[in-house]
Amino acid sequence: MRPSGVAPRLVAAFAAPAAPATAPQGTTMKPFPSALPTAALAWIATLAALLPRPAVAQSTTPTFVQGAAFSTARVPSVTVTLSGPVAQGDLLVGWFAQYNAPERVQVSDNVNGAWTRAPKSLTFLDDTGDIALYYREDSQAAPGGMTITVSVSSTAYLQGTVAEYSGVALAGSLDQMVAARAPDGAAVDTGATGAVGAGELVFAALVASPAPGAVTPGSSAGVPYTPRAQTAEGSAFEEDITSSAAGNQYGTATLASETDWYAVCAVFHPAPASPPEPPSSPTGLEATSVASTRVALSWSASTGSVAGYTVYRDGSAVGTTGLSTTTFLDPDVTPSTTHTYSVDAFDLANDHSARSAALVVTTPAESPEFIQGAAASVANRVPSYTLNLTEPVAPGDLLVGWFGQFDVPGEVQVSDNVNGPWTRSVSTTWNGAGDIALLYRENSAAAPSGLVITVSASAPAYLQEAVADFRHVATVGALDQALIAQGVGTDARAGSTAPVPAGELVVAAVLTAGQPAWATPGSSQTVPFVLDVENGSASSDLEDILSSAAGPQEASLTLGTATNWYMVLATFLPPTTSNPTTTTTTLTTTTSTPPTTTTSTSTTLATTSTTTTTPPTTTTLTTTTTPPTTTTLTTTTTTTTTTTRVPTTTTSTTTPPTTTTLTTTTTTTTTTTRVPTTTTTTSTTLLPLPCSGLFPVCLGSCPAGRVCTADHLLGLCVCR
Repeated sequence: MRPSGVAPRLVAAFAAPAAPATAPQGTTMKPFPSALPTAALAWIATLAALLPRPAVAQSTTPTFVQGAAFSTARVPSVTVTLSGPVAQGDLLVGWFAQYNAPERVQVSDNVNGAWTRAPKSLTFLDDTGDIALYYREDSQAAPGGMTITVSVSSTAYLQGTVAEYSGVALAGSLDQMVAARAPDGAAVDTGATGAVGAGELVFAALVASPAPGAVTPGSSAGVPYTPRAQTAEGSAFEEDITSSAAGNQYGTATLASETDWYAVCAVFHPAPASPPEPPSSPTGLEATSVASTRVALSWSASTGSVAGYTVYRDGSAVGTTGLSTTTFLDPDVTPSTTHTYSVDAFDLANDHSARSAALVVTTPAESPEFIQGAAASVANRVPSYTLNLTEPVAPGDLLVGWFGQFDVPGEVQVSDNVNGPWTRSVSTTWNGAGDIALLYRENSAAAPSGLVITVSASAPAYLQEAVADFRHVATVGALDQALIAQGVGTDARAGSTAPVPAGELVVAAVLTAGQPAWATPGSSQTVPFVLDVENGSASSDLEDILSSAAGPQEASLTLGTATNWYMVLATFLPPTTSNPTTTTTTLTTTTSTPPTTTTSTSTTLATTSTTTTTPPTTTTLTTTTTPPTTTTLTTTTTTTTTTTRVPTTTTSTTTPPTTTTLTTTTTTTTTTTRVPTTTTTTSTTLLPLPCSGLFPVCLGSCPAGRVCTADHLLGLCVCR
């Protein structure tokens, strides 16, 4: 039903595509209605009446020009035609989906080339396919119209919408956006964007499967939407508000029947009414992280009418950031290469400042490197689940993941078909139930054909995991720091760790109880994380920094919807650093520990001592699990109970074959504080002698003034 006063439109004449008959284990799949023959693909919805276009120089209010909606059978690509003229500087924007192909949907046109992909993309509810907002600001003129190509490298079911607007900012136009999905619903609501000013363009769109039959537009902040284009059965639909009320914006609509829907709401700045104040040149450009395959940059903000920043590598633009973002990650560099970076600021009219002073960066020949990863969340109880790493695993690689099993007792178990069981580190529970743990395998054996990782529980359970393969990490004692945090909401955070040197691998992962739909990575020490591993619902995510900035590390991840989240943060040493001590901390609140006074008495066996050194302290500590021990350690803490690593010169007794690694674990804290301590140490050196017999008898003589004593429990003879 079309409200009065709305320009008529031509819509696609065929239904949404049919889904495959089978679904992966642990997923829910909703079939599409039957698709029409491939010949029907020529019928792509196009707006029939093009609205009058105001002169661009007078247009400070965004104006809808033309649009289209489409849905296809399984094809490699589809072309969508905007038949009316496209003016210089116009905004092209759309909501595009591909179903049933393991890749991103791609969007380009025959005049401008590739479009910009916005963040916060979705997948279909069975965790397959891809749904994303693409846009092209400041379009080139196309007097004869434009052809837009939507494609995948294989084949997929394609659907979506596209629209053209005049009067939108030429640069930095995307202000806010939000995306959401829901099963079996008729009321579409994306949730709120960030607050925006009055007079902005609000674009909302949805795709649905199966087709709902019809779509009624909604409203945002009290302003009704105007429908612009849709397919015949409502499987793809778009609407807009060309002049928003101030405040948060929502993408809303009502479907004629309940179905699975996937929606977006995006807000764009209008073109400035008068020439803006030119921005100043950015200052303070520096490299905060330099890895062999990534370079992270940071700079000081410009003044004036800043809409964003453009980053240049060797004179060519490599990316842009928004108004409030003064960091940038270049992920497309190669080892042992020198590059020159600079940055400038631009305003909404696309006027650019002078570029900053140049920064010369040379990438190292080798540093930690992300190779591959996988993530999953199984919808049904299963005794085990397998993840496949399909690329070759090199000898010495680090395999690491964050694994959960829900609603059964015991620990989650992880192994692979090449290395066997993995090493367990820090862990927590799902609010007292099940188990969530960091497990890793350092110094992996070679797996030229990839490997299979098996996650299992003691009984059928809900299994959830995110795992990654990294190269050029220490092969012995790789884990340096590890901590855990948990909470509820959209802002998942963990940290800070104890200070680490520059150049470490930083890995953070999140498992959620709900389905956030999307996630965006955070940063640590002004170095952006890269979200390298994510399942379709964003309930299992892993992000990384390949070369840390020196100092304490933290992790953050923004989730699409509020949910219970469980996060781990770990740092790993590069190959050139040796540190066999692992610090592990479980965090949920903040605790500050006052100075403690420790008195330690230890006995050292000259031939069986084992030491562990933790820079920057001079601590040498090992523990024994074989009673009886001859070491006593007393710690007095004034206000809290904690375990604190302290600088001492104590050596404790170790009885072979026990091997112990120094581990500091603090529960119910968000931060740990290394504090100075006062230590008094008394040491007695015992000289070992040979022993013999079931009840040991000393064999040999002791120096003058000492007597041989046999320890029947430990099987040792010493001169005392």
